[in-house]
Amino acid sequence: MKTSLAALTAVLVCCSTAQQNTVPAAERPLGTIDTVLVIGNEKTKEYVILNEMTLKSGMVLTPEALEFDRSRIYSLGLFTRVDLYYDSLNTVRFLLVDVRERWYLVPFPLFGFRDGDTKRPYYGAGILHNNVGGRNQKLYAAATLGYDPSFNISFVDPLLDRTEHLYGGASLSYSRVRNKSEAEALLTGNYDTDQFSASATLGKRFSLYQTASVTVGFRAVTAPDFFPGRTVSTSGRDRFIVGSLSYTYDSRDLFEYASRGVMAGLSLTQNGFGEGSVGYTRYTADLRGYLPLPESFTLAARWYWTAVSGGEVPVYGRSYFGYGDRVRGYYHDVVEGDNLMLTAAELRFSLLAPRTLNVSGLPLPEAFTIWRFGVSLVLFADAGATWYRGETVGLQTMLAGTGGGIHFLLPYGVVARIEYARNNAHRSQWILALRGAI
Repeated sequence: MKTSLAALTAVLVCCSTAQQNTVPAAERPLGTIDTVLVIGNEKTKEYVILNEMTLKSGMVLTPEALEFDRSRIYSLGLFTRVDLYYDSLNTVRFLLVDVRERWYLVPFPLFGFRDGDTKRPYYGAGILHNNVGGRNQKLYAAATLGYDPSFNISFVDPLLDRTEHLYGGASLSYSRVRNKSEAEALLTGNYDTDQFSASATLGKRFSLYQTASVTVGFRAVTAPDFFPGRTVSTSGRDRFIVGSLSYTYDSRDLFEYASRGVMAGLSLTQNGFGEGSVGYTRYTADLRGYLPLPESFTLAARWYWTAVSGGEVPVYGRSYFGYGDRVRGYYHDVVEGDNLMLTAAELRFSLLAPRTLNVSGLPLPEAFTIWRFGVSLVLFADAGATWYRGETVGLQTMLAGTGGGIHFLLPYGVVARIEYARNNAHRSQWILALRGAI
């Protein structure tokens, strides 16, 4: 329903006191939305917010849809505060989206430990522009020294073409990477590889939840001395083209710590097209689901699988537990193979539902005064395996662990986890991590 200019003007006048004059929609009788209004977006284009919402003009508002859209807008990573209100002015019933923007241009120091190992420190600096042109475009550059020194720069535009709903991106990176294979280190000693990659992506957003993309790139890997497996080429230098097709369905509410929805990611990547020695294909599936249960419980589950076919897979192309993917109970154990499978499940109890706090008296209010927190108690069970082509996978080869812990949802989408796990070899361990497991 179209509203008159006078009516809209009156609504906007009311918006400055919306928090005092309106009641959160979840506490009001449900109704139909005549129009959606957005305020507080001084730099961000309005369509960036509206494109993430399921609620539109003419739809009936429900508390579940309202909270879902609020979380989806948070997941853009552009705002420190997101509030949605339902109210009416004369005969116009409107949904008001009130946001507070983050500090978008962020220089930052980098310091940490590769793979969570205190013997592998790295340090450096970077800069991020999180919202170039107010269009949610991401420009990122960073350089590190220490363990696995690296440099990378990337640009992502989530909406290259508003009519066709196309998105794209490009990246360039260099790193000197220490060999990850413990088996290779025992055979030939440890070594570093110089790795360079460049890629460009073009994708299409078919709906709010569905995207597909194609990526084309070039990769170069150089080992100091040739040993079988370090590189495919006997020169110790692999140079090859990489092409990838991917499809994603993602209806999660809050990407960093979802409480409802599903995510299904499928990809096929061809490494080498006959121009060199490298020529193998990797297939990957990543399925995640989040089911809200009564009494503030949520059931979360993940199944991840990756496998190869074709030519020889070099050491740097293998799949590993103990780095990005891990089985709790074997959190720091490095296990490798051509293929990998992981299953994980969590039963979460929301001790403190995610909420926004206003911390006054701090400098740079756009960056530091609006903080979002949440706390959950968690029980979990993980199981996984790696294997080489030709090997058989069975229960006796599976790594498994169970346990519990507490998760903290912190500002800027950080998830801090303190967990205790016990594995199927009857060993126990404490886990401290700064990202979600599922």
